[in-house]
Amino acid sequence: MKTKKTATVGTYLAGRLYEAGVKHIFGVPGDYVLEFFQCLEESKVKVVTNCNELNAGYAADAYARANGIGAVCVTYGVGGLSLCNATMGSFAERVPVITISGGPPTSEEKYQHLLHHTIGDMKRQLEVYQKATEYAVILTNPEQAPLQIDEAIRACVKSKRPVYIEIPRDLAFAPCKKPAPLKLEPAIKSDKAALKEAVEEAAAMLNKSKRPLALLGVELHRFGLRKEAASFIARTGYDFVTTLLGKSIIPEDHPRFAGIYGSPAGWESARKLEQRADAVIGLGALMTDIHLGGRLTFTDPVKMIMANSDSVRIKNHIYKNVSLKDFMAGLKKALKTKKAPPLKREYPLGDPKKPFRVKPPEKITHERFYRRMNRYIRDENVIIAETGDSMFSAAELYLPRRTQFIDQAFYLSIGYSVPATLGVKIAMPGRRTITFVGDGSFQVTAQELSTICRHKLNPVIFLINNDGYLVERVMMDGAFNDLNMWKYHMLPEVFGWGWGAKVKTEGELEAALVRAGKEKDKLALIEVVLDKWDCCPGLLKIGQSFKKSLPKMRTLWTKKRRT
Repeated sequence: MKTKKTATVGTYLAGRLYEAGVKHIFGVPGDYVLEFFQCLEESKVKVVTNCNELNAGYAADAYARANGIGAVCVTYGVGGLSLCNATMGSFAERVPVITISGGPPTSEEKYQHLLHHTIGDMKRQLEVYQKATEYAVILTNPEQAPLQIDEAIRACVKSKRPVYIEIPRDLAFAPCKKPAPLKLEPAIKSDKAALKEAVEEAAAMLNKSKRPLALLGVELHRFGLRKEAASFIARTGYDFVTTLLGKSIIPEDHPRFAGIYGSPAGWESARKLEQRADAVIGLGALMTDIHLGGRLTFTDPVKMIMANSDSVRIKNHIYKNVSLKDFMAGLKKALKTKKAPPLKREYPLGDPKKPFRVKPPEKITHERFYRRMNRYIRDENVIIAETGDSMFSAAELYLPRRTQFIDQAFYLSIGYSVPATLGVKIAMPGRRTITFVGDGSFQVTAQELSTICRHKLNPVIFLINNDGYLVERVMMDGAFNDLNMWKYHMLPEVFGWGWGAKVKTEGELEAALVRAGKEKDKLALIEVVLDKWDCCPGLLKIGQSFKKSLPKMRTLWTKKRRT
């Protein structure tokens, strides 16, 4: 049988997605992208249709975190711009997602028609995505399209950030050259001189240190450096902490792990180590205000070495074009091994090896619920935590060796977790996800529970019902934080898959956990009813800090008006 010498732009793009590692693509069909959806259905890539474009973006983002790369496909304008918020989150947290949008036909542009889903300017969506992605392109020429597609995918893989490809509807079936094997360059190349100087300066500083500490962050996961990080810790003997976004990068049963640093959920043992350390080396950490517990920097920046994906900062010296992988490898060889005393770890929710005694008639409290969860999680689970109290509380969990933790701890878009649960389950069907989400966040993207049910997936979703937007309520209370009370536990029945339970006591929670264990192949939606103000101490601290800042803001603007 003779192979075709040509492909179409649509089949070329679909084939390249599969070669890059995208086995599933999320999205919502629309008239400008139907031709490409047909190409996808005829390819090896499986299409997962979502309830709306924003949800599709969140699902693709989480799929990429679990799979290494993801993709999403929508129509132009109403679809692409709805998706943009999810893409911005992927860009902020370095998640490689290939964003594809259908577009108006190229043949229409010269007529300047006011086409539906547009504002008349057919370049406007591209301009938006140029600010939200590493690489953005409109495919306009079938001969150039293969090169542009390959360039976009290479940029996505190399930068670990989203890219944007717009395919006009009349180009999907246009013939183009047959694809050759896809060549990717996932590694960032280092400037040898800069690498050498950075390693020498960092090694000199750390070898003089008596109490060094390693701070591990999410870029270690994004760039596939988790094993290298574990080897670095084993070689140096350093104690280490992780950022909230980097939780579970190295198994938390490691003898040198001291907890989560910073954030409202920072572990006390991690805070103490950072305070007494005379040198801190950050590896792949994004130093956001959330990760620093509201501060913009460490107590003493002079003791910091910050190595990120393509640069190293040592005190006030910045070395550019130095890859994190090369820097870690060189530094590991140059460092002396530290023989630190046994580490005393402090568990925020108690030692998970000690039994939890259930008090069946007692009303569930926030603290007791998460202490029970601290003994419930198993190796095969993936934990997904929603922005707000759920994330800060779940960060205090002590995770088993193989458990992975997924959150959006920098961009903080509420509603992320339910579509993310779909994305992770599609990417990792053999792992059971456990999702923690508040009722306010759940209502933002609740429709995606329908897609979870359509695919008959089996996550355990703990819906924390404290009657409204608690994370905002602790900062400033008002009727704007109130929501309509749903019968959340009945939604599995509405959508036709799995089961739900509403629990108010420890005994009812225990019965629901037992059922979830017996019915492992089904969705379990467990609505946990808590008091309106019952939350983690860290969230209350955020609220107190915010309230203290309000008088200063009012005073500041009063003075400015007078002057």
